[in-house]
Amino acid sequence: MPNVSHDTLHGFLPGRPKALNRALDLLGLGIPPGVTTETLPTDASGAPKMFTRSMDSVLRVVRPDGLDPFILLVEAQSGIEAKKETSWPYYVAYLRDRYKLEVVLLVLCVDAATAAWAARPLRTGLGRPTQVTVPHVLGPANVPRVSRIQDASTDLDFAAFCLWIHTNDPDIGGILTVMGEALAQNSDREARDDLAGLIEDGLGSEHARKIWRNLMETLFTPRRGTIVGDARLAGQEEGREEGRAAGKAEQLLRLMERRSFPVTEEIRQRVITCTDMPLLDLWFDRAIDATTLDEVFARPSATDRVPAPAQSPDHTAVPGQESRNPGPSVT
Repeated sequence: MPNVSHDTLHGFLPGRPKALNRALDLLGLGIPPGVTTETLPTDASGAPKMFTRSMDSVLRVVRPDGLDPFILLVEAQSGIEAKKETSWPYYVAYLRDRYKLEVVLLVLCVDAATAAWAARPLRTGLGRPTQVTVPHVLGPANVPRVSRIQDASTDLDFAAFCLWIHTNDPDIGGILTVMGEALAQNSDREARDDLAGLIEDGLGSEHARKIWRNLMETLFTPRRGTIVGDARLAGQEEGREEGRAAGKAEQLLRLMERRSFPVTEEIRQRVITCTDMPLLDLWFDRAIDATTLDEVFARPSATDRVPAPAQSPDHTAVPGQESRNPGPSVT
């Protein structure tokens, strides 16, 4: 399974057009700022589905200059994987055939060695190559290292993206400090706190996460021992719990979709309205190996170590499906 930093890295730019524009500008493609995007399916398994082939993020990018749109395939790569040398050309050919648009493969790397490997042309054929795939790569060598608070404050989203690319930098503490100080200047508290949480999720090392948590406590946590301060701290803790549950619910939905489970709107609502972290963790763990949704949402057993809260009798294991286990399910 990809770790959280992997999913954060490739999934961050698609929803932030301004930061995406700046990232595309680093590639020298001559695309003017102001693109708009549409998220596309990431399943490239084809039919019949012998095994799952899933891309990281796929976008249909509309240019502001009126020229033809193109497909942007974003892959996050934390290390060298030989299998990508065949899967990337397949993804490009699949997308080109499906959408009849030009395809740009962008690989995001957090270390120089992986970036150098990912940038190599991938050729197949005898004599003159039949197909050549040349990925565009963004890594520590060509992504700016944001070292000034004013630069980070100008575009916090792009600064966060740059931070993740440089997560293995020896001076990661200094980079995180600059980012923290820039966030502290943001008057939009809700947006600031959301981005602070995303930054922590995207950090691949526990060392960097510890530095970031300490910074957040120093910069954002109100002083204990006062009525206002204690009330804010209690609210922050409740908000963090809700945020963790919401994040786990999104990860569970993404996992089920990537495993091609039939995720109906009723099932989606069941997942995103669940605030029980142990139960969400149980569903997520089951979804890794389960073959049906009945197995994912079955009532917890004694060995699952998850208490089963009382539920009304009309709850079933999976909406719209017959449960394998008698009795009410856990929501």
